[in-house]
Amino acid sequence: MKRFLILVIVFISLVSISGCKNKFSYDDMNKVNYETLLDLKGSYIVVAYQANCANCDKLKGTVYDYIKYIDDNPDAMPIYAINVNTGVNKKMLLLRNEDYPKNMVGATSYKNIKVKATPSIMVIKNKTLVKVISDYNTLTPVTDGKAYFKELMK
Repeated sequence: MKRFLILVIVFISLVSISGCKNKFSYDDMNKVNYETLLDLKGSYIVVAYQANCANCDKLKGTVYDYIKYIDDNPDAMPIYAINVNTGVNKKMLLLRNEDYPKNMVGATSYKNIKVKATPSIMVIKNKTLVKVISDYNTLTPVTDGKAYFKELMK
């Protein structure tokens, strides 16, 4: 009977752990906002997302895996989220009449960082945007974002 009880507990634990990944939301992540996007120290990743975004949903599981990776690897770059549809973050969205800034990589002012599509993965080092992965902005599919995170977790 003890063995059966232990097996039931292990099974329930495994099911609840796998369920966490499916219930994960970008809202569960640490946040930055548009005006403070470049203000943190060191190197970090920012994922720009919005609600009801199919590509954001496709990337969510990989982002969750990376967050779990950070838990076991304290030297890994921290990751933050920014919802481009709320508050001051709306200023980050590229307007229809604006051209996409071709010089965004290397930006040291948040005003030079714009997104047209989500998700957009931005790597920031020493208050400078050094890399952007986005299906619209850099013409890279969401799979490139997944590949980037998987490379970081090697």
